[in-house]
Amino acid sequence: MQAIRVHPAPPTTTPYSPTNPAPTTSLHNDIIPIPTPTAPNQLLIQIKATTIIRDMLTWPETYHQPYTILGHDFSGTVVSTSATSTLKPGAAVFGMTSATRGSTWASYALVTTEEVARKPANLSWEEAAALPLSAQTAYEALFVHAGLPSPLSGRAQSEPQCQQEKEDHHTGDLQKRVLVTGAAGGVGVFLVQLAACVGVHVVAACRDPGRDGGFLEELGAREVVGYEDLKEEGRFDVVVDTVGGEVLERCWGFVKEGGVLVSVDSGSFDFVEVHEKRGLRRDGVKALFFIVEGSAEALGVLSELTARGKLRSFVAATFGIDLVREAYDYANGRFDGRGKAHSAQKAQLAQII
Repeated sequence: MQAIRVHPAPPTTTPYSPTNPAPTTSLHNDIIPIPTPTAPNQLLIQIKATTIIRDMLTWPETYHQPYTILGHDFSGTVVSTSATSTLKPGAAVFGMTSATRGSTWASYALVTTEEVARKPANLSWEEAAALPLSAQTAYEALFVHAGLPSPLSGRAQSEPQCQQEKEDHHTGDLQKRVLVTGAAGGVGVFLVQLAACVGVHVVAACRDPGRDGGFLEELGAREVVGYEDLKEEGRFDVVVDTVGGEVLERCWGFVKEGGVLVSVDSGSFDFVEVHEKRGLRRDGVKALFFIVEGSAEALGVLSELTARGKLRSFVAATFGIDLVREAYDYANGRFDGRGKAHSAQKAQLAQII
């Protein structure tokens, strides 16, 4: 099979690491054996599409072993399953491998039963692959760490909350206010949609409300504001930051006493400790950074919401597997589109050679 692997640095140069990232020229399209399931909970997936995430060549996990295959998001078809899986060969699926284990930049990949769900029929392969990492990050921020009710909790046989709560303006959830910073970004668009699904009052903060305001309102935001217009009034029950830096520092003033402040900005992994030393941290506010874990349960909820037309996925661009270097450079540059860049597995490239 084909696999995009990170080749080691030349012998006479400094080894690649997070502080000395591998260049895109280290990404090689290699031919390696198709992996074989060895555990009861493993499935072999033929990859149809995967995603390019910004700065993947700076992640520590990239250098835990030589010739790493990158990639976590995926969509594809089941080739073989474990005896305990309800999925059958040929089933269309999507999901995300563990944050500590990539492997989806390849024609085939091994995943576990907890990392996969059925692909919504109304999504393309690329749209399905764009969901897992970003949407599960938003899901865990809101419904695991911030404590909002899951969009389908108690309503598995009826319309999800996103519709019902909009029709019932007397629910307690509508009294809750949620602020999302970086609302027009890759994780932000899912935070806005999922928060709107449970009927809370969503305020979307972004750099350019003039450009993104209408779009974010379509996703469910009740207000769209620029960062300069945010006032430190302590009026939000939940603040989810995707930006970091000065914006995250100001977020302490936006959250209520007893509220929750969550950051998913990778550069802010130690913000609670750093801000406490600087005297920014407030008592009575639950604050944390987390790395998404993912689960079959969360994927199932996302799949159901998407199938019902309540959750949208966005694709910025699509590249063939032979253009992965260009795709990585594109994902790490500035572009006007929304969503993720993808490395799509073309059928003729996914053949066993």
